[in-house]
Amino acid sequence: MKFVSKALAAVVAAGLSAGAAFADWPEKPITYVVSFGAGGNADIMARMNAEVLSKELGVPVNVVNRPGGGHVPATMSVLKEPADGYTVFNWSPPSFMIGPLTRNVPFTPLEDFTPLYAGISASNALYVRADSPYNTFEEFIEGAKGQKLKMGVNGFGAPPNLSAVQLATEFGLEFNTIALKTVPATLAGLIGGEVDVAVGQVASNYAYNGEIRPLIILDNNRQPYFERDLPGVRTVGEAFPDKEASVWVHGGLAVKAGTPDDVVAKLLEAAKPMGEAEFINSVPKSISYQWVHGVEDTTALIQSGIDLYSPILDSLGRLKK
Repeated sequence: MKFVSKALAAVVAAGLSAGAAFADWPEKPITYVVSFGAGGNADIMARMNAEVLSKELGVPVNVVNRPGGGHVPATMSVLKEPADGYTVFNWSPPSFMIGPLTRNVPFTPLEDFTPLYAGISASNALYVRADSPYNTFEEFIEGAKGQKLKMGVNGFGAPPNLSAVQLATEFGLEFNTIALKTVPATLAGLIGGEVDVAVGQVASNYAYNGEIRPLIILDNNRQPYFERDLPGVRTVGEAFPDKEASVWVHGGLAVKAGTPDDVVAKLLEAAKPMGEAEFINSVPKSISYQWVHGVEDTTALIQSGIDLYSPILDSLGRLKK
């Protein structure tokens, strides 16, 4: 009995000690790992987020870019650190969905991480050159039937490619798909005549000074930023309610699973300004933004992406067995 009492007392003491250890969190700088290179939208958004977190938490939040390796090295660099909130991860579709769905990776996103929020968003649109004979989406559908137009995407298995596959399936089309590595390279290829049509983010239109023209937004549902980025452009769901055009491109912050609840709560509280109008209005026009906050809602958002992309990847023969 005395042994049990001592053991129980030790467990309670250890729990209190662990809680006390995080009572003053954070006490040192936080590392914010990004699995993309510097200068892209994911990096820009991460740095804006880090600035908010640093201000709210009172410690430096340092963005570290670790691109390459199919996003696995960056992901694992977070999981190799203690679950103490001092190393956080900029999750994205390649790291949390497309990679784990298409190949064996040494982690399971929703088991090994606790997602906190989503901010960056990027619904896709279908673009043609400004001088294209296709003035409407309906004209494009008719013109694309019976021929294999060259479809530009940024990579096989990437979200724009999945949107193009879904488009082809829903409307009975066949494309000669050409991967041009990045969305800017894809749209430059469209302008230069390498491809006939291309899929890029809704906000891509800003950078090309009228050289490209959006035909339709490849989404079922209208998001608030669509009118800002592509005023007057319909979604597939609006033009063809019987067709499926779901899209899923989000990114945000996650911590290693097992991070103490108090630390998670402090990070969530510190992130709240990112959902306010002042911050949202400061986001560059080249970035689409849709705020989702909280572990439960963000987890549900990520699961919805997994559920969406699994059958599309399966139809491409890319879903791992």
